[in-house]
Amino acid sequence: MHKIGKYQWSSKDFLGEGSFGKVYKGINTENGQQVMKKLKSPNVVRMYDVFNDSKTTYIILEFCKDGDLDHYIRKNGGLLNEKEALDVLNQLLNGFKNLVELGYIHRDIKPANALINNGIHKVADFGFATKIDIAGRQLIREMVGTPLYMAPQLLEQQPYTSKSDIWSIGMVFYEMLFGKTPWSCRDLKSFVRNMKTQRLRFPYSKPIGSETKNFLQGCLQVSESNRFSWEQVLNHPIAKKETGNIEKHRVDFDEKAKTIINKMQEIIQAQGIDPMKIFQKFDADNSGQLDYKEFYKFLCSIDPRITSSESAHIFKLVDTHKSGTISKQEFQDLFINYDFSDLNDKGQHIIKDLKEIIKAHKLDINKIFYKFDKDKGGTLDKQELGKLLRVIAPKLRDFEVEDCMKKFDKDGDGQVSLKEFQDVLAYGLQQGADMYDPKYEKSKKLIHQLKSIIMKYKLNLKDVFKNFDKSGDGNLDIQEFAKLCLVLDKNIQNDEIKCVFGIFDTDQGGTISVQEFYQMLS
Repeated sequence: MHKIGKYQWSSKDFLGEGSFGKVYKGINTENGQQVMKKLKSPNVVRMYDVFNDSKTTYIILEFCKDGDLDHYIRKNGGLLNEKEALDVLNQLLNGFKNLVELGYIHRDIKPANALINNGIHKVADFGFATKIDIAGRQLIREMVGTPLYMAPQLLEQQPYTSKSDIWSIGMVFYEMLFGKTPWSCRDLKSFVRNMKTQRLRFPYSKPIGSETKNFLQGCLQVSESNRFSWEQVLNHPIAKKETGNIEKHRVDFDEKAKTIINKMQEIIQAQGIDPMKIFQKFDADNSGQLDYKEFYKFLCSIDPRITSSESAHIFKLVDTHKSGTISKQEFQDLFINYDFSDLNDKGQHIIKDLKEIIKAHKLDINKIFYKFDKDKGGTLDKQELGKLLRVIAPKLRDFEVEDCMKKFDKDGDGQVSLKEFQDVLAYGLQQGADMYDPKYEKSKKLIHQLKSIIMKYKLNLKDVFKNFDKSGDGNLDIQEFAKLCLVLDKNIQNDEIKCVFGIFDTDQGGTISVQEFYQMLS
């Protein structure tokens, strides 16, 4: 770190070079001191003294022995319950209120800048704080802060107002509640694109109060003109610890449905699909509704692996009025309003972010794999995978690499094969299209479904085969096999039956022998 007078800069913050010298980004070290001298709130880190010698400025600050909010969240399992998150938020809002009343904004709000002492949460680090018109009329052009929590205007290097801090507060509050950010954020380019194109969604698995949701929606408006003002923030029911009633979901999805929808949402995000445009495409009569056949075709257009049984399972849950149709509102709840990912599955969240980086920078998955397969053994161990992942996402932490390893290493042998690597990262991305045979993938799922039904009802394979071998020749032809499939799964489609028949018929003889039947289902 270098210093001249009250200004300080680092060599790593090099901005450019002209004919007569070099340009670095620096900070006014006295700025934070001036702000801190004025702040008296118990929810602000106190500054006790400042003095200088010929080389150094010494700032004596309040010692906060309990660490910062970032570590606090991780120590509590990666997310907080609504009541606790609200308590932390209100303490920090009390500190920000003091700052706002003096006409300042912070400009670097993040969990690492919220310290804790004896259970009291305090706003810290005022190095980027600046005097401003709090009413939001004054535009600033200086780019400072931490990208993950920056308002869109800063990320796109546009002028911004005092409302930039309000966005950051919303981001921190969302992270406290859900253990993740609203949009994938390992890569700046995809982060900006996602926040501008994807609606703010709330995790289905963790319902929150109506006022909590309203506060987040007000803070996390991309357009500053639509974002809450400081007056609205400080007078919101949330500031009185009123969360509002928890809104009951219109549809009660089971784990099976949530898993199916989550995978669909991942593909929608990876391919940048607009679900509403596809809805309109399959809404043939422009009724604003989809019947079952239209809904199934819609799902298959996004993920050709989806089975009719999976589609029927979701449709039945969503069609609560038993009208035989899904409305546009019900459709939006499925694909737009809610996030169906598992909040506790940290590895999956990281992998979703990695897909965004691969897509944004057009990285080749196979080339990445082979580059880090140092011994050319066709697999990656945990160390090699860690190095690979950190090239894509440099700030990945050790425990996050461990979470990812568990997602990649499907067979638990401590190694990640190219196939395992592709299975996790490629599906849904454009470059993954030639790595999969959707019909084969779908057939595997259908066979698994047939096995599950046979096991569930404890059916005897010999008796099942004999009952449908109407010709008694010891083989099942396509018609006999179709009848068997329809008894086991009434939703199965003709094209699905043909795909499954092709896998059962291993010798391609046009029929399924007893041996082939046993081999596939036992």
